Amino acid sequence: MSNPRDVIYAAIQSAFVKYPREDDPSWSDHWIQPEESAHLTKAVMLELEANGFEIVRKSG
Repeated sequence: MSNPRDVIYAAIQSAFVKYPREDDPSWSDHWIQPEESAHLTKAVMLELEANGFEIVRKSG
């Protein structure tokens, strides 16, 4: 993955799949929908940018 948004999105999806809600009778493998992950990803990116952070790829 070369796009920081893709990395953040994958991390969000992975966290919610690996750590589901406890004691939820209607639990499913993906209790956060892809569009919700996309929204969270956008919010994280905007907050980082607004606070002067920049995501860069390490060389080598």
